[in-house]
Amino acid sequence: MPAPCRALVAAVALLVCLLSPARAGQSVAVVRVVSPAWDSFTNADGTGLYFDLLDAVFRGLYGIEVEHHFVPSLRATHMVRENEADMMVCKARVDPPLVMARMPMYESVYAVFFDAGNVRPWKGRESMAGRSVVWRIGYYDERYIPEGMRTKEVKTGVSALGMVVLGRSDFYLDDPVLIRESIARSELAFDKDRFRIEPVGFRSYHPVLAPTARGRTIMDLYDNGIRTLHDQGALEAIYAKWGHAVPDFGKFR
Repeated sequence: MPAPCRALVAAVALLVCLLSPARAGQSVAVVRVVSPAWDSFTNADGTGLYFDLLDAVFRGLYGIEVEHHFVPSLRATHMVRENEADMMVCKARVDPPLVMARMPMYESVYAVFFDAGNVRPWKGRESMAGRSVVWRIGYYDERYIPEGMRTKEVKTGVSALGMVVLGRSDFYLDDPVLIRESIARSELAFDKDRFRIEPVGFRSYHPVLAPTARGRTIMDLYDNGIRTLHDQGALEAIYAKWGHAVPDFGKFR
């Protein structure tokens, strides 16, 4: 091979090496993660599905520390946008300029909580038409509900649940796990047998990052790490520990 060609091949090989996730990870010492506290996902005591996944990817595969802070969902998104944090876990959608990692951490149905006596017979999503629905600020939008519904956003799931219990809204929209969390935390006295939780859709939840060089590096480390752990069969035990199904990672590759 002529000397100029050998030099070109060497340069390309060096570039590939420098841009590989493992090499890029050497420039990231700590990943700063923010999120609300969610039962079984990001528990207030520092345990949960998302913590275990981040630990397995960043500490386990790359030796990178993970630093976490609990903040409300809107604040978490703002911190990533302003580069005050590297990653928010997790969201099903995001507004530009923020981006989502390709590989999810969780996927599940989303559901409505409602007074069964007020909505009968229940025929699925069609029973929601023309009625009112409430959800947490930033968690959902009109894309997830039938057209023409009256919508309202509140700060907490407990507030949303209370609006339904008190007859101020027909439906409370949320993940079933978070609806049950809201029920457990509510101080309202009500007959739980009167109310139902029914699935009305399905979606996946992904880490949120900024479209910066550092954000892209961390996103690549996360996506490649999840793929590696999935291929190794190392994720099943983590999801089983927290009672959640393993996402269908194959459709996100």
